[in-house]
Amino acid sequence: MGKTVWMFPGQGSQMPGMGQTLVQQDETRQALMDLGTRIGLDLTDLLTTGTKDDLKSTEIAQPAIVAHSTLLANRYAALGHRPDFVLGHSVGEYSALVAASVLTASEAVYLVRERGNLMNQVKGGTMAAVIGLDDVEAAHHAIESIAATGEIVQIANYNCPGQFVISGQVAAVETATAKLKELGAKRVLPLDVSGAFHSSLMTPFAPRFEDILVSSPFQAAKTKFISNVDNDFHDQPEELIRLLVQQLYSPVRFEACVEKLIAEGADTFIEFGPSSPLSGLVKRIKKDVKIVSITTLEQLEAEAIR
Repeated sequence: MGKTVWMFPGQGSQMPGMGQTLVQQDETRQALMDLGTRIGLDLTDLLTTGTKDDLKSTEIAQPAIVAHSTLLANRYAALGHRPDFVLGHSVGEYSALVAASVLTASEAVYLVRERGNLMNQVKGGTMAAVIGLDDVEAAHHAIESIAATGEIVQIANYNCPGQFVISGQVAAVETATAKLKELGAKRVLPLDVSGAFHSSLMTPFAPRFEDILVSSPFQAAKTKFISNVDNDFHDQPEELIRLLVQQLYSPVRFEACVEKLIAEGADTFIEFGPSSPLSGLVKRIKKDVKIVSITTLEQLEAEAIR
């Protein structure tokens, strides 16, 4: 019998009105209010009436996404469902750790609020999605040749065949964009982000974030959690904290994570979040797996009774 993965998207998955269904039920509405109180934000208002601009900044987007994702997954779990594996993309790893009973939803929202505050301090960086270039090795060499000149640019996300993301200083990303187009990239799209996430520009903030993490109550994982950093399974608090620190400046190896989960017997991927960017990526990695996208309580309840 096949195994099930619960997966959680990262920044960029937020959408205006994404929490409308959450406030229609007393239990999830109260939970959302409690999470907002923990971090001093009116998450209820942000998730129901917040505009695209309201949800754009990193320190707002990350707790909003994690709050939304974890409330949906917690509700699904309350209906008697359990995953065999959990997987997050970047900040989505915190939602995955809630599903694995490593963190409470309250602690996860607090941590990503702090994470977002630190990440938002990095100026002068940007990111771009590279689409339609299958020769990742050639792309890697081209980017390394730019970095060898002293400019900061690197591959930040390995998402699926033919799609990866580069991150770094604005000028270096622009230089890399030109080179990658010469190599055959169909499109290189600038991302609407406030910094160069998953690049070495994040390294100076790693010690400060580690101090925050080590003071938080982590438990051993009760469900198999696969890390973006090394696409391997980890369950102990100390190693999970180490990986979350490294994740700030390391590439997200999402494609490799999905491939490993499939090799371990996964054939069903359920995505919980405001939107479903990971579902499309998984489909490009492996066409014949089952994919379920849950963005509302109505979708959740329909799926739960199947």
